[in-house]
Amino acid sequence: MRKVRPEVRARMALAAVVAGCMAVTTIAVTGAGADLSGMRFTQSGHLVYNSTLGKVFKIDGGTKSVEAEVPVPGAGPGAQVIETDKDGYVLADGSIIGFGKSDLRVAEPIPAPALERPVTLTAAGSAYAIYRQAGQVQRFGENPMVVSTEGPVGQPVVTAEGTVWLHRWSTGQLCQLPVSSARIACTARIPAGHSGSLTLVGEQAVFVDTTARQMQTVGTDGLGRAVSLAALDLGQTSIVASNDVGGRIAIVTKNTLQLVDTAELTGGRPAAEPVVKQLKPGRYDQIASSGETLALVDSADQSLVTLDSRGGQERRRPIPAPSKLAKVKPGERPGLSRGDDSRLYVDSLAGEHVLVVDDNGDVTEVETSGPVKRKGDDPKPKPDKPTLPPVRPVVPQKTIEKPVAPPPVQPTTRRPVQPPVTRRPVEPPATRKTETPEPPEPPEPPATRKPTPPPPKPTVKPTVRAGRPGAPGNVAAAAGDGSATITWSTASANGAPITAYVVSWAGGSRTAAASARRVVVPGLTNGQSYTFTVRARNRVGAGPGVSAAGITLGGPADQPVALRAAGSSGAITLTWRRPNLNGGSLIGYGITLDGDPESTPSTSYRWTGLTNGKRYTFQVRAVTTVPGRGTVVGAPATVSATAGAPGGTIVISQGPAYTENPDGNCRPQYCHYIHIEARNLEPGATYLFNGNTTNYGDLHDGGDPLTARADGTITVNKFYHDDVGAKVVVTATYDGRTTTSNSITWSG
Repeated sequence: MRKVRPEVRARMALAAVVAGCMAVTTIAVTGAGADLSGMRFTQSGHLVYNSTLGKVFKIDGGTKSVEAEVPVPGAGPGAQVIETDKDGYVLADGSIIGFGKSDLRVAEPIPAPALERPVTLTAAGSAYAIYRQAGQVQRFGENPMVVSTEGPVGQPVVTAEGTVWLHRWSTGQLCQLPVSSARIACTARIPAGHSGSLTLVGEQAVFVDTTARQMQTVGTDGLGRAVSLAALDLGQTSIVASNDVGGRIAIVTKNTLQLVDTAELTGGRPAAEPVVKQLKPGRYDQIASSGETLALVDSADQSLVTLDSRGGQERRRPIPAPSKLAKVKPGERPGLSRGDDSRLYVDSLAGEHVLVVDDNGDVTEVETSGPVKRKGDDPKPKPDKPTLPPVRPVVPQKTIEKPVAPPPVQPTTRRPVQPPVTRRPVEPPATRKTETPEPPEPPEPPATRKPTPPPPKPTVKPTVRAGRPGAPGNVAAAAGDGSATITWSTASANGAPITAYVVSWAGGSRTAAASARRVVVPGLTNGQSYTFTVRARNRVGAGPGVSAAGITLGGPADQPVALRAAGSSGAITLTWRRPNLNGGSLIGYGITLDGDPESTPSTSYRWTGLTNGKRYTFQVRAVTTVPGRGTVVGAPATVSATAGAPGGTIVISQGPAYTENPDGNCRPQYCHYIHIEARNLEPGATYLFNGNTTNYGDLHDGGDPLTARADGTITVNKFYHDDVGAKVVVTATYDGRTTTSNSITWSG
C-alpha cells in the first residue's frame, strides 16, 4: 500500500475542497458533443477509477454505458470514487483528490484521515468514507467533517436520509451520525466483545448479533424488539447484507446462504421460516442487496453470483480479469457496492470493467476504456484553427457585369436628353479595359472586436432549509436520594436556534432552557429504576432522543466502569472508573481473588505475590452507604489476567504456501501465509488482527476479527502475500490496546 510521504503536508481543510477554494487544474471532458454548461456527472449511477488509464468514469446504470470521464492521474491502484451532489472524490492510499462534477476541475490532493481502505457510503447528497480500523469517519457534502469513533467499528450502514449507524467494537455501543449533525450519538449498547453486523430493513436499523444469535431493532430510543436466530448457522465469519432483500436479511456463513424473514421483528407479525440455500463451495467475502436481488462475490474463482429474494434463480458470471497493462495493488479485490439508484455495481480489478446488476438479476458488462460515446451523438468536425464569428458580406449586384444604366430621367416637354458625344467608336466589351465600377468592398471583419460577454449573473446563495435539531451528546444520569441529576452536551441547531431541551422518563418530563446542560429531577422513589431521555427542540420540532444508562435510586452502586487488568512480573494491576452510586455515598472499593478480600479508597489496586504464567480472576465492587439502609455492596465487575503477561504476546513466522486462489495478484513462488501464534490474551475476547509489510502496508482492509480461545490463545494462518524482502509484523487490538508481534523479513 502506498503511504503518504512525510513531507506532504495538509495544505487546507476538507471544507475548502467542498467550497472550491483549492488550487485547481482544469480538465476538459473528452467525448463527442460535450457541452461545457451544466453537469457532466449526474448523481444517479456509479463512479469508478480506472487505474490503468488514470481516469474516473461515470457509469449510467440505466443505459449501461459510460456517461462521462475525467482524468485524475496519480491516484494509483485500488482507489475508490464517491460523490456528493456537486463534487466527486477519489480516495487513494493516504490521500483524497476532489473534482467538480460541473466544471471537472481537479483539486490538489489532501491527506486522508487514515492509511487504510475505507468503507464508502452515499445518501441524501452526501458521502462518507469510514476508516473502520482507525475509527475515523469523513463526511463530504453540505456539512463536511472528520469525526472520531473512539476505536474500531464494524460494518456501517446509511439510511436514505443520510444517517450513518456504527457499531463500536470495544464498547458494544451502537451509534448514529445524522447527516446534519457534527456529533456521534450512541443510543444503545450490546455486550462488549459480541460479534455481528448492522443492517437496514427498509429504513429501520437492525443489529444481527452473531454471538447471542439474535437480531434486534435499533433507534434513537435504544434497542427495540429482539428475535431469536438460534436455529441459524452464525459465527464470527458470517457476513450480512447491508440492506434487506424483499423483507429478508441475507446472511452468508461459509458456503450457506440464510434468508431471515423480518415480519416479526419490524411488524410483530408471524415470520416465515428462514430460507437456507447451499452455495457452490467457494470463498464468499462480499454481499449486497438491491432490495430485490442479491449479489455475492466469490473470491475463490473471481465470480459474481446473483440470486432473487428467495435464494432462487442463481446465476454465476466471471468478473473480468485485469488487462496485461493493468496496475493492481497486492491484495486488491473486486468492489461490490449499491448505488443511489439501488442497482448493484461490481468493479473489476484496476476498474477496467464494471458489472451492472439490475433488480431482475440481469448483469451487463460495461468497459471503462476509450472515449465517452453517447447514443445518438453526431460528431462534428473541429476546425484546424479558431475562426472569427461569421460576417455576412455585401454581395455586388449583377449589374456590375455590364455598363451602369443611366439614372432615370423625369419626363420633360422642353427638349430630349442628348446622347453623349463620342469621336471614336465605342470599343466592344471584350476589348474594353473596364467601364464597370469596382464591386463594393466588403466591410472589414471585426478582427479586433470581440463579442462582449453577457455580464455575470450574481451568485445567489441558496437558502438553507432549517431542520429539526440533532441529538444531544454525552447524556448521563446520576442517582441521588429520591432524585436524579441528568446532564448532556449541546445538540446541533440545524438551521434554527434551539429553544429548549426536554428530559423525559416513565411517568413524567421536565423542560430546560436552551442554555441548560443539567437538570435535577426531584420527587423520585428510592429503590426504583429510571431511564431518562433528552431531546432538543427548535421551531421546526423535536430532534432525536438520547437515553442515559438506567439508574436505581438508593440501591446498590453499579459495577465499576472500564475495569482493566495488566500483568507484570509476579503481580497484576487493576484499574477502573467510579460507577454510578445510585444515590449512595462512596466508602471505597472491595477487591476479591478466590475469596480473599482487599479494599482500597482509590480506583486502582496492585495485587502482588502471584505466579508468572498463571491466570487470575478478580472481582471489584463499590461499597456505599444509603440513607435508611446503611452499608450497601454494589454490583461486581469481573476481569481476568495472567501474571507476567502485559497484554499478551504474538509470535509470527512465514507460514505455508497460499494455493486456494492463484489469481495472479500474489506470485505463487513467493505467496505464503503469515503463521500467527498469540498467547495470554483475554479468553473469549475478539481482537482485531492486521498484517502489515513495509512495501504493501496493511494486508487486509479493515483488519480481521479473531476470538481468543478459553485458554487465551489464537493460532492461525492469515494475511497471505508475496512482499519478498519486506519487514512483516502483525498487530492485535482489543479494548483500545494494541499488541505488536515480532518483526520478520519475508524470504523468497
